[in-house]
Amino acid sequence: MNMNMNMNINMNQARSSQTYWHCYHDPALLARVLAVVQTRHLLSTGVELHIDLYRQQDKTAPVLILNHGGGGYGGLFVGLALAFYEQGYTVIVPDQKGQGRSGGAMGDFTVAEAVQNIVDVAAWARTEFSGPLYLCGGSIGGGLTYAAAAVLAKQGRPPVAAVCLNLYDFGDPVTGLAFTRFAALANIPGLAKACRAMSVLLAKLAPRMRLPYRPLARFENMMDERDLATGFYAKWQSDPLTLRTVTARYFASMLDTAFVIPLEANTQVPVLVINQKRDKMVNPQMTRDCYQRLSGQKTYAEIDWGHFSLEPEFNAELVTLGQQWLGKIKNMGI
Repeated sequence: MNMNMNMNINMNQARSSQTYWHCYHDPALLARVLAVVQTRHLLSTGVELHIDLYRQQDKTAPVLILNHGGGGYGGLFVGLALAFYEQGYTVIVPDQKGQGRSGGAMGDFTVAEAVQNIVDVAAWARTEFSGPLYLCGGSIGGGLTYAAAAVLAKQGRPPVAAVCLNLYDFGDPVTGLAFTRFAALANIPGLAKACRAMSVLLAKLAPRMRLPYRPLARFENMMDERDLATGFYAKWQSDPLTLRTVTARYFASMLDTAFVIPLEANTQVPVLVINQKRDKMVNPQMTRDCYQRLSGQKTYAEIDWGHFSLEPEFNAELVTLGQQWLGKIKNMGI
């Protein structure tokens, strides 16, 4: 009797963790999502990735891989994914290693592994679909998107274009500090590099040492007042699939993982960089600086939002900007 009761409790806990993301979304939106989203699994970096797939019947439809940041996973992006799907895209939303519903110990991964996850998903997508491939990502996922596009370009198979909501350089130690409450310390000459050296040493000595994730970052500023009024932050704090701790090796990788093609050397991937004027979590100047360093065909846009949002208007604005950019690339025959 007790064994059966324990099994039922464990099953209910598993079910609730897998579907907790439902609470973020309006019931009408959720019904539309559940009517079309499919689940796929893919082996990458030694674990099984969870993939949300919004599949068009036409295999030649354009394919968009949508990459989450460090504060979320695919379940938070369903509004944006559905919006692109309804514009005719096959949309692929992977949870990265050690995050969300994917395998691996929660919070134990590196930037390089997250990039490889995207590269592996892109390779899988190209075996499943024949339409043009685009990459998109936000927050840390914006930097990961460029990083993965650079790897694919190095392999001779770049995506048609990339859309980066935020652009950060993980080879610059200032980036890792910028996500913390100690961002101002990066203004002290030499301190960012010293932090990188210490974090790399710690990662060598105790790679899986656990560090607090939420207290270090300004997650209370992840949204602006529009989302905060909906009670998002309390829901996010209780989400069993968002990160609470990360390993030392992850933190070190945030300060010491250079792009395989530096921003200044980009020639193959057209990039749209979108920046949020109201961002109080990460200084928008970081994205502006990275955009200035970026070479190749590029476009910059600023939007009147905070770091992230679930509001339909936010998704609509991103889709409009993305559609205009991707349409421009298509018309130019790139």
